[in-house]
Amino acid sequence: MSINKRVETLIEKTSNSKSEFSKATGIGTVILSHISSGRNKVSLTAVEQIIKAFPSISADWLLTGKGQMYRDGLGNDIADELETVLVQLEDEYKRYARSMEGKIALLRTTIGALKG
Repeated sequence: MSINKRVETLIEKTSNSKSEFSKATGIGTVILSHISSGRNKVSLTAVEQIIKAFPSISADWLLTGKGQMYRDGLGNDIADELETVLVQLEDEYKRYARSMEGKIALLRTTIGALKG
């Protein structure tokens, strides 16, 4: 895979659009389009901007395609962070569900009292 394709992969993995990637890195959207189309090669300045904007990305992978996209352990850190957030959301959902069960029970009692 060429460096241009790796930059395209980064845009897909790290941003919702070229515009968002452009804002994060400071690389113009026109330049990104030229990189994507293969018209322009990726400059050293662009590589520096990408690494500064996304420090978890392996410079070795970006430059040569060797190794993993994320620096050692950082991909795992992201997975661990996502797992933590997922557990927190699950706990929040369970609290909300218990709260709703209480409200449902109260409404059933109220309906029963109104019926007679």
